[in-house]
Amino acid sequence: MKQPTQRVYYRDDAFLKLIGERVRSIRPKNGLTQVELAFKCNDKDYSQINRLELGKINFSISYLKLVSAALDVDPKDLLP
Repeated sequence: MKQPTQRVYYRDDAFLKLIGERVRSIRPKNGLTQVELAFKCNDKDYSQINRLELGKINFSISYLKLVSAALDVDPKDLLP
């Protein structure tokens, strides 16, 4: 009987960190704190934004679009 393989999730930590650095550099230029950006993204607290800026979460394209809209930039401006 064939053993089931464990699912492997792809994660590029360096790429995620670069996106986080872009968000962190744009956010204050728009006069937003992490709390304010989180509120604009319908998050309950700032921890999701904090983890995104630190490159600690593997977020979806939809969330990237939501953050870019809240920052009033094109999503491609957040990509390295």
